[in-house]
Amino acid sequence: METVKPSVATPTQETLDELILSRKKFLFKQIFVPQVAQSNTFWEELTCVGFNPKEKRIEGIVSLKQSTGYGGTLCNPTSKEYIRFFVDFKDGSGFQDMGYTGFSACDFMDNPPEAQHPVMYMSQLKIDDEKYRKFLDCSKAVIPTVRGVLAWNVIPPSNPNYVPAYGNVKDVSVQLQRKTFIFWKEIFELLKLKPNIDLLQLLPQQEPITLQPPQPPPVESLYKAYRAAEVPDHRMFYSTVGSLVSGNQTFLKATTFNINDITKLQVNLDNLADLLAKDDNKADVSFEEVRCIGMNTAIDTLGAVIHVKKPSGFNGNMCQKGSMEHVAFWADWDNDGNFDEYLGTASVEVHDISNIPADGLYYNVALPVDVSRHLRKCANPNRIKVRAVLSWEALPSTTNPNALNFWGNRVDSIVQIRPGTGTGVKSKLTFVGGVDRDDIDPLHYLYNYTNVFPTIHNNRPWGGAVRFQGIIDRNGFNGTIKYKLMYKKFGAADTDYATVSTNETIQMFDFGTFTEFNDIQNSPDGWFVYKQNAGIGLYNEDNHLAWWNTGGLTDGTYTIKLLYTDEFGLEQVGDEFSMIVNNKPMTVSPTANATVDIGSDLDEVIDGGDCHSYDKTNPTINGHLRAVHPYFGSWSLQLEPSSHTHSTVPAPTGRSYNALADTGDSNAVWSLNTAKLDPCGYTVSLLANTRVILNSSTLFPQYGPKAVGFAVLS
Repeated sequence: METVKPSVATPTQETLDELILSRKKFLFKQIFVPQVAQSNTFWEELTCVGFNPKEKRIEGIVSLKQSTGYGGTLCNPTSKEYIRFFVDFKDGSGFQDMGYTGFSACDFMDNPPEAQHPVMYMSQLKIDDEKYRKFLDCSKAVIPTVRGVLAWNVIPPSNPNYVPAYGNVKDVSVQLQRKTFIFWKEIFELLKLKPNIDLLQLLPQQEPITLQPPQPPPVESLYKAYRAAEVPDHRMFYSTVGSLVSGNQTFLKATTFNINDITKLQVNLDNLADLLAKDDNKADVSFEEVRCIGMNTAIDTLGAVIHVKKPSGFNGNMCQKGSMEHVAFWADWDNDGNFDEYLGTASVEVHDISNIPADGLYYNVALPVDVSRHLRKCANPNRIKVRAVLSWEALPSTTNPNALNFWGNRVDSIVQIRPGTGTGVKSKLTFVGGVDRDDIDPLHYLYNYTNVFPTIHNNRPWGGAVRFQGIIDRNGFNGTIKYKLMYKKFGAADTDYATVSTNETIQMFDFGTFTEFNDIQNSPDGWFVYKQNAGIGLYNEDNHLAWWNTGGLTDGTYTIKLLYTDEFGLEQVGDEFSMIVNNKPMTVSPTANATVDIGSDLDEVIDGGDCHSYDKTNPTINGHLRAVHPYFGSWSLQLEPSSHTHSTVPAPTGRSYNALADTGDSNAVWSLNTAKLDPCGYTVSLLANTRVILNSSTLFPQYGPKAVGFAVLS
């Protein structure tokens, strides 16, 4: 679903003051009286959502529209914009929570007086979609729906139907990557064959069959299909003919056909050459269009969302090579109206997809950029104009920001550059364990700490694999920079510091060769070489620094230190802070019990024992449950099968963490009135979550289920 943007007229100063007062009271009121859903987009709006199949990356682009109403300046940011993403993989499970991300929102005065708003921000989140990929008919793709929920200063709950008071909800259709391997069972299912059971058992079931890499599409069959679909000749043969008639265009990884094969199809090449050589036939957006551009300020990355509108015209299906959508990014650093620096080009692969929805598909691209030469102190925020130029198959110009190729368009936006000094080699940790480094409380060492009416989103520790991401600004220095992450128990002597990691694989992109590669570093002493260097077009794609495996450590508080070498080769401290580690799981009682098992963290019982039957004269079930953890998150009860329950649910259905000392329920009461249930066998299952940020994911680790069974008689 997509909430309808309310039409908001430009308010008078008196009205604006009232709006700001109402917004200031919003969070205070939320504590006592939850606000009625309204989806107010006067201040912020999620304008675009896209997915990159290869990178498994969701992007959301947010427009901050007003100069005030965000509660603080860049020097003292006091509010945040959060986006939670859900994906409906169309497997019958509905929307599934993928986690959330966010950024700081600040007041920016419109000074100088020309248009300084909206300011466009980009947030991104990587997901694991491997188990949802399928090998379908080559003309089809797995098409999930991605839902983005934007909310100001409130982390959206894991309920996909949540409507924020300030913010909005946006749904788009996306495409998953094609599988590269298949199993024998899937082959039989694909061919709709019922194999002999003995034969199926003889075939290897655990060994995948690797599929051949995508091949160029056969020109004759593709041309026939395109004629039927009314795809124009100058679309299909754009790369082939365009590369011959235009010497200033480069067709990188483009699908080209043999001229002799095209001639056999009786295509009028002269007409195509004339059409593609003209300068007045530019910026056709009937097949694709770049819709939004924004900046992920924390990681110096620009992103754009591309809307693909048609089922064919992309030079190949999912089993073939397809084609490329290229987006070039430009910057107007001094805001004089001239986009004076080409920043680079990012690309995404697209295909002919017959089951494309009516509204098309939404893709994204992302480009890390070097902003170190343009950093300012927070008191003097730097907002710049950026441009995204889309071109299908042909690479966009790297010398002319106004140039448009035949297929594509351009979009301009205003973005904010992070504050900094802009002199000397400097480092900054941006994310720790998947959350903003700045949101780690310096006194309580937890993420998003509060002692006033906390929720499940507050006071979170870390567990499992903790990822450190950050940026080291070279500021013109092209020599060797090294960095090292260390840890020690809180309060221990500095001599106890140990290295976080000695082996790292860092995903890099070289814009000189337009190739992606893994930089594998083995460092016994924990010092890694920081290879990102915008001066030579070499970027660390995820700003990855190191992984810290906390699984073998005792639970407690640890101090982290980031060291790096500056332009003189001297060691500098880039960051030092403390964080709480907790790797305790919730143990589930393995036995059927008549009373809760106090030796386990998770248990559920029907008083006196389960597996009993109930009827109209004896309809009520009484029970107890146990769900305890030092960082308790929530518990819930589910009655199944739901198709026979007539909306009956246990009482209570669950609860969440709500106080600083809340560690769950050791022996809580629950009940169920079975009077409306159909005669059938049932289970009531207990599920629980902790608040631990496990393996750098903002999702809540789930434990259980522990189930009890019973029957209802007629």
